Parts: sequence; C-alpha cells; structure tokens
Amino acid sequence: MQNEKAVLNLNSAAWRNLAGYGVTKGRGLFVRRRVIAPLLSLCGRMQQGLFREQLQALSSDAAADRPLVITGHWRSGTTHLHTLLSLDPQFTFPTTTGCMNPHSFMLGAGKAAGAAVKRPMDEVMIAGDSPQEDEFALLAMGARSPYEALLYPRHLTDALALADPDDLSEPERRAWQEAFLFFTRATSLLGGKRPVVLKSPTHTGRVGTIAALLPQARFVMIRRNPQEVFESTFRMWRSMFDLYALGAPLADDDLRQVILDNRVVMERKFAAAAARLPAGRLAYVDYERLVADPLPELHALYQTLGLDSSFLHTQALADKLERDRSYTARRALPPADWQRRVENVWTEFF
Repeated sequence: MQNEKAVLNLNSAAWRNLAGYGVTKGRGLFVRRRVIAPLLSLCGRMQQGLFREQLQALSSDAAADRPLVITGHWRSGTTHLHTLLSLDPQFTFPTTTGCMNPHSFMLGAGKAAGAAVKRPMDEVMIAGDSPQEDEFALLAMGARSPYEALLYPRHLTDALALADPDDLSEPERRAWQEAFLFFTRATSLLGGKRPVVLKSPTHTGRVGTIAALLPQARFVMIRRNPQEVFESTFRMWRSMFDLYALGAPLADDDLRQVILDNRVVMERKFAAAAARLPAGRLAYVDYERLVADPLPELHALYQTLGLDSSFLHTQALADKLERDRSYTARRALPPADWQRRVENVWTEFF
C-alpha cells in the first residue's frame, strides 16, 4: 500500500521529471507534489542564496574541485570501498542525511545522525551520518536520474538511459551539471573544503562528463564476480522497488534482462571515457582481493592516484578492517539459464 512506502524528498523539478511515467493518485501523493515539493524548492533556493558567495569562492579551490569518484556496477563493492575511503581524514563525503535532504543540508539538517538501520538489500547498517550515494541528492534536486525508476519500475530502461548527461537535452544537461557541481562543492564546504569522496554506480557511465566538468577529478573502478553482481543487483532493484515504487512492478525476467543489457552500455561508456583520462587519474580495485587482503589493494589504489597514504597506517583503519571480518556478503548466483546468459553477454567482465 502507498502509505507503507518510504518517501523521497523530491522538489518540484523532480516531480515534473516524473510526469511522463504515469499518474498515481492519492491524498498523500497530492500533498507531496503540491505542498511539500514547492516548499523544498523554495528551501533549496534559500540555501543557495545564503551560501552563494562561499560556494563561488570555493569553485576556484583546487581541493573542492578534485573529488575522488568511486565507480562500478551496482553490488560490486562500491559501498564497502566508499566507507573505507571516507574514514581517511584528507577527504570528506556526502552523508545519508545530506543526500536525502539536499535542499536544506547546509542549513544544519546534514548534521543529524539518526538511528542506524539495515539497508533493504543487505545487512549493511546505515545512519544519517553514514557515507551515502550522491545520486539520491541529484534525483531529489530535479536532475534527471536513473533512480526515477525507483518510483516507476516499469520505466527502468528509460530511466537508465538518463545516466549519461551527454545523452540528455541541453536544458536537462545544464540542470544536471548545476546540481552535481552544487552538491559536490557544498559537501566540500561543509567538510572543511576537503576533496569529496563520491560514490554511485550511475557515475560509471558518466566519467567523461565528470572529467570534463572537473578536470582534476580522480576515479576508482571496482569490480566483482559478475555472476554474483548480477543476482545481487536483481535483489537490490527488487528491494528498492518494494521500498519506493508508486507505479506497477516489473516482472522478474524483464528486470533481469534490463540488468543484463544495461551493464554493456554502462561499461562501454566507461571504457571510452577511461581511455581519455590522463595517467594517474584512474585506479582499479578488485573486490575479492579487497575483502581477502585489504591493505595491499588499498596501497595500490593510493599509489596509482598519488594520494597521501598516511591513513593506511592508522588505528582507525585497522579497527574498521577488524570489524569487517565478521561480515560475509551473500554469494547467491542467478538461476542456471540466466547464468549462461550472463556468461555469454558479460564475457568481457569475467
């Protein structure tokens, strides 16, 4: 039922983006679209107005425009790597509260920690001050986003095609760029003007766009066993649809086919952009090695990107790695027929 769904704090522009997906009626939805959304839009304009001078001054700051962007397909270990790198004091990061409240997080909302809860797709605990995926902020601010499909699952293919801003209309591309730069720089400002560690699987297909906007950006690509990634991604979308969807569900085989096809598109875009990056701007991480023997994998990442590696010798990291030893990721595989399809279509990712 609709009143059991989680709520995304979408502004008016975000709701306009969803207009073409269908009509969903209900008093609660009317309030979200016609009352709360305009208030969020107003709050966002006030926030930008109050911090305009500080953000403009920050835009010329080398650290603020030098994010570390974690890429990789969904369920490849991007969250695990994001959590580890966010412990490094040379960086700052978007929080869950900030990503879910991008219209007001500079006004103090981003400081609230809140109670920790389990993510819907796994046993990972998240709190308001946990590192979070900035794609939720972009969606909420009205940038076109693949996560529009969270509300309308049957439009997942259409929504995934929105991932690369270069494929959008000119007004949509400008709106995406403005939202991305604002949120990245605002997060840096709140974090003491440090470089931001960003993470979103959606960034995998837009490395070229981000590199053009922020030429000093650095990137990390993390990879994991493709069969496990495929089935885990299927569970992820299912759990997220259960949490947020307003529209009709997507059949299981249809969802699996979308996942199968989209990775090829995403990876080709990534490969084309990666080939144009200067040396020292892209590092690769193997998820299985990161879990089995983290320090060598992290040392290689830091060395490739020319980062200060002092953090790798700290007790804070050692304690985190020790706590992580008790966590075991699910290693479920797809049904046999889908395993064969994954092996055939994703051959280059094995």
